[in-house]
Amino acid sequence: MNFDAAAVRSTREGLLLRLLFRATHTMNTEMADRIRARGFADFQSSFTALLAHVDTEGTGISEIAKRMGTSRQAASQLLQAIEARGYVERVPDPEDGRAVIARHTASGRRILLTAIEVMQSIEQEYEMILGADGMARLKRLLHRLLAKADPAGGLRAD
Repeated sequence: MNFDAAAVRSTREGLLLRLLFRATHTMNTEMADRIRARGFADFQSSFTALLAHVDTEGTGISEIAKRMGTSRQAASQLLQAIEARGYVERVPDPEDGRAVIARHTASGRRILLTAIEVMQSIEQEYEMILGADGMARLKRLLHRLLAKADPAGGLRAD
C-alpha cells in the first residue's frame, strides 16, 4: 500500500470532523484569551472542556465525565484545578447524600456570563465573514444535523 502523505493531508483537512475541531479550537483559544483580558488572568483554555458541561444548577462529576467523553478520574483532576482557582465548588448532591455535584461559585458565574458575552462577540465577527444569512444557515444546518446525530443533546441536562 502506497502512502501519499500529501493526499492524506488534503483529504483529512476537508473532513467535517477536522473542520469542526479547527473551528472549536480557534474559538476556544480566542475565548480564553478574551476572558483573561477581562480580568481572569488564571483562566486556561483547557477549563472550557469541563466548564461547558457544568449546568447552571450544578452537575454530578460522573455526568460531567460522561459528557466530556472521559473517565471520572480525568474529569475530577481537571475539576480540582478549576476548583483551586475558585471557579467551581463541590457540594453534596441534595438528591443523593453519597454523591457530590460541581457548581459554579460567584466567580465561576461571572466567568460564565463573560464567556457568553465573549462568544457572542466572536460570533458577530464570524457573521461579518459569513454574512448574516450564512451564519444563520450554518447554525440551522448544525441544529438539523445534531437533531439526528445527537437527539438527546449531549450538552443538555437529562
